[in-house]
Amino acid sequence: MFGLATGRIPIVSARAIALLASAASLVFAASGSASITLGTNPQRPALRVDGRGNAEVSWTAGGVRRYVFVPPTGRVYPGRRLTAADVSRASTAVAISFRRALRRTPDGRLWALQTWRVLPGGPVELRFSRWREAAPKLTLASEPRFDGERITGRATLAGRPVPLYSPTPEGKRIRSFAYIDRQMGSGWSRIAGAATRADGTFRLFVPAGKLATRYRAVLPGPNIGTTLAPDAVSAPVASSRG
Repeated sequence: MFGLATGRIPIVSARAIALLASAASLVFAASGSASITLGTNPQRPALRVDGRGNAEVSWTAGGVRRYVFVPPTGRVYPGRRLTAADVSRASTAVAISFRRALRRTPDGRLWALQTWRVLPGGPVELRFSRWREAAPKLTLASEPRFDGERITGRATLAGRPVPLYSPTPEGKRIRSFAYIDRQMGSGWSRIAGAATRADGTFRLFVPAGKLATRYRAVLPGPNIGTTLAPDAVSAPVASSRG
């Protein structure tokens, strides 16, 4: 939605090093979008948060239970676990797409795990987010344009345009894109990505050969300071071509 530690390097066993390398490959494999991707093709993902704002994300992949420690700031620590009690509670405060877990801590922050196929044909990614108040919002519209149509929209967070760039925990700057999908039968197929502008708007021309009856936009959650916003999906919009 992203090495792995700052300061002193801890001494670890050979087995821990192997697990660390395995988890690290997952973290960096899909960091081409904001928010944080922690793993792929997860089973039984779970989330815990302690009173200091440290999060532990766990999931099963390849028959092995994997763990990643996400501190309040900075890089993540694959293989590390919480040592303090979980103070988070399950929540239904907001509706988010692709939800696998949504929790709230006593300070009012929301924490979530989402899973979706970020890259067409790629694996299902496990995404982590933490934020306050509302999730990002996407509006979408379509209009005829030449022999195709133009899809336009706007992405906001807390009523403000999403930033043009989001930093990952490793310090890499990621350009903000809204991905436009077309409905194909009961599923969705990616058309392309549209870069957001300073006012949060984006647009994409859909040629005649890729027209569909409905479209949607998917936004990887932007990162602003300690806020790692959840990924958002627009309401589907009908084709302007009828």
